[in-house]
Amino acid sequence: MARASTRGGRPLAQGAAARISPVTFLQETASELRKSVWPSREEVTRLTVIVIVVAIIFGFFLGGLDRIFAEIFGRFVL
Repeated sequence: MARASTRGGRPLAQGAAARISPVTFLQETASELRKSVWPSREEVTRLTVIVIVVAIIFGFFLGGLDRIFAEIFGRFVL
């Protein structure tokens, strides 16, 4: 049989969400954020540029497909 989890020494009811105070929630959230590994400024800049370039490439690709399908539709359907 699995043991019930605990939060702050209080056992959690099985299948029920534990109620915690907003202050405790914020303290736990801040604690978890301190454990996070944040990217460097250079890494953020590099990844942002990659995302923008990929978005532009896909925009042109989808725009080209739209143009091709519009031509096909215009010639053969209308």
